[in-house]
Amino acid sequence: MKKISISLLTFCSVFAMTLFPIDVHAIDFEGKEDQYIKICSSNLTNSNKKTCQEFNKYLKEKNQDLKEEIQDTKDDLAKTNDNLEEVSQKIDQLNSQIDQKNKEIDYMLKSIEKIKKDIAKKEEQMRERLYVMQTTYNSNWVVDFLFGSDDFSTFFSRLSNVNDITAYEKELVDELTQQKKNLDTQQKSLETARENLKSQKKSQEALQEKYIELKASQQEKIKDNQKESKEVSSAQKKIDAALSELISRAPSGGGGGGSYVPGDSSVGNAIAQKALTRLGCRYWWGANGPNYFDCSGLVYWAYNQAGVKLGRTTAAGYAGSGQSISRSQLQPGDVITFSYGSGVAHIGIYIGGGSFVHASGEGSGTVGQYADQCVKTAPLSGYWERYVYNYRRLY
Repeated sequence: MKKISISLLTFCSVFAMTLFPIDVHAIDFEGKEDQYIKICSSNLTNSNKKTCQEFNKYLKEKNQDLKEEIQDTKDDLAKTNDNLEEVSQKIDQLNSQIDQKNKEIDYMLKSIEKIKKDIAKKEEQMRERLYVMQTTYNSNWVVDFLFGSDDFSTFFSRLSNVNDITAYEKELVDELTQQKKNLDTQQKSLETARENLKSQKKSQEALQEKYIELKASQQEKIKDNQKESKEVSSAQKKIDAALSELISRAPSGGGGGGSYVPGDSSVGNAIAQKALTRLGCRYWWGANGPNYFDCSGLVYWAYNQAGVKLGRTTAAGYAGSGQSISRSQLQPGDVITFSYGSGVAHIGIYIGGGSFVHASGEGSGTVGQYADQCVKTAPLSGYWERYVYNYRRLY
């Protein structure tokens, strides 16, 4: 979905209507958000109001989808973080096992080196002893043996001694040699195990890198969606304000919208009468009276002046308060709430005879500077009846 540029959310009503003077009849808003934000944030007309209400509903649904997507991505991110933690722990375990194998291999190498030295030493000792003995006895023995020496017993005795010594030395060297072979085999086994651990570590590191990339992607997606959600919310507020401004331009007159007709409730009558005493007081965003009001501020002031302790909230807040009533049950002092497509945005007080009194203004930009944006009466028919959200009794 196309991102909504912040710069295009900056409102300029004069240029917006100049750029898009025609009525809006589109239904598919996908990819055209910037265009409709310009149109629907400007001074609306009755001809394009319905489409802008639909567009505002589209933005609301889009924002809800974005928030759900943000939450889903946050859930996925939490799983990714868990997976990263698991992989990191596995890598730590493999590192520890590799270190242990390296220590075992180092120990094995030292043992092999020691035995190799022992073998070499024993072989050298054997050679030296044979050399000494053969040098000492060889010539006389050989001469006596060849020329029939009578001292054969001495010769064989000495020869036997030489053979015994040689057999002992060879056996010792063979034993050391076998030990070396065994250690070599163990070394190779350890090295194979170490390489296997290194291979596992490499696989885990590759998986870790993928999770890191996925985490970065999920974080970026959350950031982008949060930014877009903020922009959509800003656009909604501007369109709400424009729709409210359109409502404020509906025909009402200062006091020509209807006359007060008493009802059966003395409390309700008092509320309506208090509100009517403020006719002509200018609209001021967020004001509670006694000389300036916004729509919900007038309700709050009139009720409290009539002795009904009512908390200060918005039109939407009052729309969910008190008791729900039908149109036929309306009597002076009851409130009527209005919605223009994206939630409750306006409220008035019924004064009987099919009319109501309300503080009519263009929203947050109005702070008492316009005489015609003020507390007025209006008939609950035609234009106004189309946008009724509900009827409530708050006393």
